[in-house]
Amino acid sequence: MSRDSVLEKADLQTGLPADVLKSIEDMAILFDTVEPGPSPPGTDFECRISTVGAALKADYERLAPHLDLLLGEDITEYGSRTAALFASWLAEGGCPSLSALAAHAVHYFDLDEDDAVTRGLFMAALIGETPNGLQYHGNDHYRKVLFHAIRMAATHNNLFEGTDMALEPEQVAVLLIAACIHDLGHQGGDNLRGGVYTPGAMEQISFDLARPYLEATGMDSTALGEVETLVFCTDITFFAGDNSPCLRMKKIYKHYFWEDNSEDISIMTMGKLRRFDENPSLVRAAMILHEADVGTSAGLTYEQTIIETINIMEERGLKTAGPRTVLAFLREQLGETFFTEAGKQLFGPGMSRIIARAEQDIKGERQSFYV
Repeated sequence: MSRDSVLEKADLQTGLPADVLKSIEDMAILFDTVEPGPSPPGTDFECRISTVGAALKADYERLAPHLDLLLGEDITEYGSRTAALFASWLAEGGCPSLSALAAHAVHYFDLDEDDAVTRGLFMAALIGETPNGLQYHGNDHYRKVLFHAIRMAATHNNLFEGTDMALEPEQVAVLLIAACIHDLGHQGGDNLRGGVYTPGAMEQISFDLARPYLEATGMDSTALGEVETLVFCTDITFFAGDNSPCLRMKKIYKHYFWEDNSEDISIMTMGKLRRFDENPSLVRAAMILHEADVGTSAGLTYEQTIIETINIMEERGLKTAGPRTVLAFLREQLGETFFTEAGKQLFGPGMSRIIARAEQDIKGERQSFYV
């Protein structure tokens, strides 16, 4: 899609479209009618009505100068350009809200505001702003992931336009809903429960927190189940090995899209992953969400990777972040690659440079990012 088309779709001459603002306001009203489920201790789980109106309009317009980066065809130096943008937003107090990002996505992907999944996206964007001050898994992380998910969906559809590989509007909406809520209510730490790894434990809490609100929008059980599975597969716990939902999802992806039959995926498509059975489009969406989730840490710039690595380690009470931490993550967890074509084009060049810089640091005997 050309730059002019992107700007035209954004309807920037009139600012935030009235229909979008009404949809978000409707979700804010609906929020107050929902009986919430149990929330984790310390979670201030409430809709911030301040995200509707002036603040939302300001964020929508704050995004406007950067629509080429978010939605345009030119993805040259996506990593360095996006890292610079995130840094500028951090200096301003944080990234634009999930609702502002969702508003641009709805218009770009021609999502019908009356469809339940679009209503679900606006609701997810609201509840995703539930305050979370964690150093890594806080609100700005959710916004960065949504930014990348929108960018990846747009790039994917540009690459596969006119084929059955392109994402349908409802698939885009489900993907973006999952991006908004994938770490909702995150408490820090990992999925150890009583010293035992529990696959997707915190991710399930995130979905369960969002479920009653998404149900209130009219989303059907199929769409809700797809969101649940996408969120579940963002569990990339380092020490989980073959029990990691993310790792299993990757093996299923390789079976469907790389014709890799080296492992029997029938024993993997169980539990939450049963929805992947004969459903390659859902597996593709799960991979896009995973890559959007790790993109800021693994595929922008080395400087950004250092920031993200320090944040996630300090969130765990550790000050051990260094180049070896980075290489362990990129090699042992990510296999030094992105799987989707969009991920390769957007994040691949950045990952290569990050690996080279980390190796250079190790060669220079740098052990820690604190010195």
